[in-house]
Amino acid sequence: MKKLNYFLVLFSAFSHLLFSQKKKERTFSEIRKHYEKMTIDDMDAMPYVKLYITKAKNENNFQRLIQGYRDGRQFDSHNKIKYADSALAVSLKYGTSDDISKDYLSKGIIYYFYQKKYKLALDQYLKAYQYSKGSNDKYHHYKVIYHLGIVKEHLGYYDEALEHFQDCVTFYSSKPKYVLHDNEKFNYKKAYLNSLHQMTVVNRYLKNFVKSDSLSRLGYQLTLNDHDFALENSYFLKCIGISKFHKKNYAEAKKDLERALPVILKRNDFAWASVIYYHLGKISEAQNNAGQAIHYYGEIDKIFEKHQFILPEVYRSYHYLIEYYKNNNIDESKQLYYTNQLLKADSAISKDYPYLSSKLHKDYDRRTLIEQQDDMEKSSQRKIKFAKALIFSGSIVIGLLIVRYSKDRKIKKQYDMLQKRISDGTYIVKDIVQDENVEDTSRKTSLTPEMSIEIREKLEKFELERQFLKKGLTEKDVAVKLSTNSHYLSVYINEHKGMNFNKYIAELRINYITNLLNTNNMYLRFTIEALAKECGIASRQNFSNLFFDINGIRPTDYIKKRKQELGIA
Repeated sequence: MKKLNYFLVLFSAFSHLLFSQKKKERTFSEIRKHYEKMTIDDMDAMPYVKLYITKAKNENNFQRLIQGYRDGRQFDSHNKIKYADSALAVSLKYGTSDDISKDYLSKGIIYYFYQKKYKLALDQYLKAYQYSKGSNDKYHHYKVIYHLGIVKEHLGYYDEALEHFQDCVTFYSSKPKYVLHDNEKFNYKKAYLNSLHQMTVVNRYLKNFVKSDSLSRLGYQLTLNDHDFALENSYFLKCIGISKFHKKNYAEAKKDLERALPVILKRNDFAWASVIYYHLGKISEAQNNAGQAIHYYGEIDKIFEKHQFILPEVYRSYHYLIEYYKNNNIDESKQLYYTNQLLKADSAISKDYPYLSSKLHKDYDRRTLIEQQDDMEKSSQRKIKFAKALIFSGSIVIGLLIVRYSKDRKIKKQYDMLQKRISDGTYIVKDIVQDENVEDTSRKTSLTPEMSIEIREKLEKFELERQFLKKGLTEKDVAVKLSTNSHYLSVYINEHKGMNFNKYIAELRINYITNLLNTNNMYLRFTIEALAKECGIASRQNFSNLFFDINGIRPTDYIKKRKQELGIA
């Protein structure tokens, strides 16, 4: 019996130890240790990630749940958007502004890096930027700035993009105010190197070749023989190879580009892979090796066919392919195929690159291209006329798109300026500061200080109670409400508001409705007539004109931009 008691005591002790150890191994940190050092897109991490997510759900631990979805987004190469949406949904409900900003940014990066959908990426980046304003997490804030620079670079706004990257390099290379953890040191260096790489690229686009070469050599030396930054090293080596190509040092350029390519392909960065293929093709052209040129340009076409993505930088590879098959009479179907591919590439670029697309249209005559296509297909005269009409209408559409794009940028600028005034608290009808010691001799009638104070106090009450919203309000009506006369009221408004009565009432009304649109989403669904009625303006057209005169933007455009910013359909 004693032996049995001893056995039970020992079993209890060991089982307690066993279960406590098992419990310890299933903590969040223990689960995460299995995969936190794995490389991006390593699917072997996913069983542990799913275990982490399940545990977070069971315990209603929303911060851990956000982290779990972020880990899924990082390692599951097939369901990145799914996990990104899940992380964002939880952040919006339970997270901080920093959480929301990070998850908008990460979703944008997926659109940019994995799908090359720049317009969708930009939408996410702008939302991330709004949530990052005022954040203490400066590392993340500059990460958003970096990705905005990336989009501007691809739209052709190189000077603006360069400013973003310079700001990022300055921040990420500066000494932080506190001692960094090893992971933070890694992240800072990676962000610095990526910003340095983009500065290298943009300077090349701007033809600042000396600066570009200097930066690429610096980046290459900083990453040489460093396994953690093998990808970044390949990016800088790629830049060095392109520089050598421009200097006609073809043999050395080819070596550098071929060394850089495998790591970039392994990372599935098909955009930069296509740039390397393009320059290898150009080198083959220079060396009169048509077979290799066809091979490399064919790789670009495979990327375009698979991802429906092409950079303007490699666009001309199709010209060579078309001319090659045309001049050698090898395979007419190939000539027709690459002609069609060029037209498809031209359309794809026109969607995301309105600025660059206009330049490309000047460099390559679409009409000649279409006519060649029609000749190869032995089209009838009717088809040729139809093609010409299609090209003409297409040119008009492209022109309209460019004009519209320019108009949208102006509208966006006015919207941002207005939002800044609202957020700064300067969007109000305020009194003019006057020097009381200086007598204005130009006034025919002056108010006594006592009268001015009395009218000011009554007008403040008038504004506070929003009596200006009454329709058909006249200067005489307001004077009666304030127990004064129209003349004194007019003098006060002119002297202290710097405007006449009608302008004063209009500004109060437009300020009121603008603030409603900015703070209450319900009003974004109102018609213009309903908004005009809401602020006491009888005419829809009069309301629209006053809104534009005071805010610098039409009410329809303001509502559209506000909805876009808030993600409202």
